[in-house]
Amino acid sequence: MASDSDSFQVSMFDTLPDMAPPQPKPAADVGPFQVDVAKPAKVKKRSTPATALASEEAFTLENFLPYRILEVAQGISRRVGKVLHDEWDMSVAEWQVLASLARDGAVSVREVEPRTLLDTVAVSRAAKRLTDRKLIKRDVNKQDKRLVVLKTTKRGRDIAAEIGHCVMDMESDFLKGMNVQDRIRLSQLLKSLT
Repeated sequence: MASDSDSFQVSMFDTLPDMAPPQPKPAADVGPFQVDVAKPAKVKKRSTPATALASEEAFTLENFLPYRILEVAQGISRRVGKVLHDEWDMSVAEWQVLASLARDGAVSVREVEPRTLLDTVAVSRAAKRLTDRKLIKRDVNKQDKRLVVLKTTKRGRDIAAEIGHCVMDMESDFLKGMNVQDRIRLSQLLKSLT
């Protein structure tokens, strides 16, 4: 935990907005009419830091909370990606699509996108490679011929299960310095940010 002497700005979002209600403008009495008198605009003061760690230091990317979360996510993604490539000759995007289909059964490409956080092009590329490797099948939806339905093959489900055990072990390794309560709290904090 940081002491007062080594405090730093945690995030540019670590400020509270000025919550004071707007004040009515005073009116000047000019004969029978009331006229609003506009005051010159005041320079808005910087709001008070929300955390004890924030200070008046200049912005630094390394201390920007969204950047730090992204840095952790990318580091984990690289480690997972290396294992996927070395063990199964698979990209992270391919694994995300395969894992989603193994869990959800037959779904359209459109349904895969939000579940994997991938865009249409990435889903299509991953699905093509997985189809070429016979890990998934592509079918046309019988009710709507415009929709392509993806589903795993038996081999695809087996590989998805193997990878699932592996990444769960990796997750335990990533979190080994945290107790159960810390893990639950971390999960809750991450959900509150989305």
